[in-house]
Amino acid sequence: MNHRLVSRCAALGLLAGVIISSLPAQSPKAISFAALKGPSGIGMIRLFDQVPEIPGASLQMLAIPSADLMAAKVISGEYDIAVLPINMAAKLRSAGIPIVLGAIVGDGMVSFLSPDPSIARLSDLAGKEVYVAGQGATPDYLFQRLLRKAGLEPGKEVRLNYSLPYPDMASALAGGKIQYAVLPEPFATLALSANPGLRKALDLGALWTEATGQASYPMTALVVSSRLAQENPAAVAVILKAVSASIAWVQAQPEAAGALVEKHDLGLKAAVAAKAIPRSAYVYQGAQAARPSVEALLKVFLELSPVSVGGRLPDDGFYAAFR
Repeated sequence: MNHRLVSRCAALGLLAGVIISSLPAQSPKAISFAALKGPSGIGMIRLFDQVPEIPGASLQMLAIPSADLMAAKVISGEYDIAVLPINMAAKLRSAGIPIVLGAIVGDGMVSFLSPDPSIARLSDLAGKEVYVAGQGATPDYLFQRLLRKAGLEPGKEVRLNYSLPYPDMASALAGGKIQYAVLPEPFATLALSANPGLRKALDLGALWTEATGQASYPMTALVVSSRLAQENPAAVAVILKAVSASIAWVQAQPEAAGALVEKHDLGLKAAVAAKAIPRSAYVYQGAQAARPSVEALLKVFLELSPVSVGGRLPDDGFYAAFR
């Protein structure tokens, strides 16, 4: 063999090795997962502390202060996975935003609170003024639906007041400035902790079951971009499994979960989060299994304000299946 040729080949091989080694390593594809600050994000808190490993991808956890900002980022395509109120998720889908429902991660956590011992049924509210958290949100439409079921016309026979933000409503109720309020967690827990004379005068969950036949009503949806669902369903399945495990851990370890909520700045102090967790209906239910309860609630939105869900129920493709 020609020694000059051998030397040249060796040199070329060495040069190729240098070139290959100098090329940048291909970074794993980043997947952005945005959770809402406050009670909706608590179920995902363990993912903030122990980010799961995703084959061929990296997971970035984000905490977002409001549902409106979250929706804007989902619309722009900036977030791959996001947590939203269920009616907002439905509205985005109806508007043509390419998202699918991955799971329901929060069920009904709305309470009717009052110090009035005379309130035992919805009919006892005739002529009263009830402060309601969030006009046009789930607590509002849920309560209106139940009033109508009881034969009471909202706004006429029962006055609905939306003037107070959630924290102010909890404070006013605890301080005796208002007598009747519909509040979600953790604000219901804040009011109950501050005033032992308050009670859950009506069981809204039981009334909902009586009215609809559904065991509960979904409030919080985890949505996935259609692009990610199509391109990497295996990664989505791993993430959803981690979410399910996180929710189970939060339910079993409320004090430890509360500490992580404060550590990762999810909008609540550790003690408040820990107290609220046992009263909050954190669940994990896949999209297809959750469809009956989702549609039961969205039909109420559709009846009272069609625009709140985009004028129609989500199509079949909204309810994804990941394995």
